[in-house]
Amino acid sequence: MKHTTTNFYVPPENIRNGKVHFPEGEGNHIVRVLRAEVGDLVVVVDGCGRAYLVELTKTDPSHSRGKIVEEVESAREPKIHQTLAIGTIHHKRLETAWDACVQLGISRLIPLRTEYGLDRIRRDGKFIDRLRAVSVRAMKQSGRAVLPAVEQPLSLVEVLNSGGYRHILVGDPDGLPNLTYNKPKLGERVLLVVGPEGGLSAEERRLLTEHSGIQISLGPRRLRTETAAVALSVIALKWTEDI
Repeated sequence: MKHTTTNFYVPPENIRNGKVHFPEGEGNHIVRVLRAEVGDLVVVVDGCGRAYLVELTKTDPSHSRGKIVEEVESAREPKIHQTLAIGTIHHKRLETAWDACVQLGISRLIPLRTEYGLDRIRRDGKFIDRLRAVSVRAMKQSGRAVLPAVEQPLSLVEVLNSGGYRHILVGDPDGLPNLTYNKPKLGERVLLVVGPEGGLSAEERRLLTEHSGIQISLGPRRLRTETAAVALSVIALKWTEDI
């Protein structure tokens, strides 16, 4: 019997009465990559905050099965829910940024349609499917048990009008050098806004100011959008003492 350090994602509907039915992709990883055998132990997360130590009872690329031995602890989730709204860029670069932000602790992604952003969003849904797959991969990598959400693309107006954000932080070269505001209270939500490579328009900046957005400098050097997203995430998570 061996105990692997790799986490596997199994949605709640595949976990019933102490039995675990692995999705095909995870079963393939168990058999062809880890070469695990019946009796081996793996950690399963359900994407809703629960993690289990599971003993494999069947190893098959398409139909792997297991039984729960016990519930175990996962990496602590951030105390404050933080959403990243990022101007659309090339899908591979956005995937790289989102992967890192999930590992750091960001809880939700909204691809942002902006005036100066490039329309990189595919109409067939594959753009969002790829980002959701990144959520799964990065959740498992970081030891988290809550699956970060990926929303459909929205305009800045739609994001701001959706409400619910007590604090809005905006990556801005001319912003404050340090975040000195009182940290959010439990239950409050934070929105992080990163513009596209073309930057935010004057109207978009006005909207953010109207909604009490706080402009934060990310340093003296010019950053790519994906780098800015990670930098702003780190600043925000340090502010809320979640990193």
